[in-house]
Amino acid sequence: MTRRHKPGDGAGKPAPSTLSHPVQLRAAREAALRLLNVRERSAAELRIRLRRKGYDADVIASTLEGLAEQGLQDDGRFAEAFAETATARGLASRRIQNELRARGVDKELAAAASTEDPEAELARARELAAKRAARMGGLDPEARARRVAGLLARRGFDPDTCRIVAGEVLDPESARDLP
Repeated sequence: MTRRHKPGDGAGKPAPSTLSHPVQLRAAREAALRLLNVRERSAAELRIRLRRKGYDADVIASTLEGLAEQGLQDDGRFAEAFAETATARGLASRRIQNELRARGVDKELAAAASTEDPEAELARARELAAKRAARMGGLDPEARARRVAGLLARRGFDPDTCRIVAGEVLDPESARDLP
């Protein structure tokens, strides 16, 4: 079966590794800038994408170094933006840190970007649990608590937070006495 190529999908272009070094550098920079134009990316993400496109390792290293020197790519800025978005999606700081590490962000940088006040994280867990529990009105309290605990665990909240917040869903009266 023959694959049909669409305009702009790279069909008919020579592999980047066959181009001269200066042409590769220019093309790699343009490709990286297109990727950064869509959203912030870590250096590791850019490295992977450029490698998939067929650029040589030294070209990729030079491109990433140049972008960092010009302030066009910054893992710290990426980590902060990612953490802010992930927090808004209801993810716990533990999960945010793991996802940043999976995207190639340095361990210390990921920890700094994802660290949050424990009280704020608990409040976010409670808010998320309340929204979910409100949509489960027909279920018995134990089932609601299990489902809420599962949701919180998937979002990266620690087991104690899952247990406490799920207990609050099970018995809303007891939630008034908790901090």
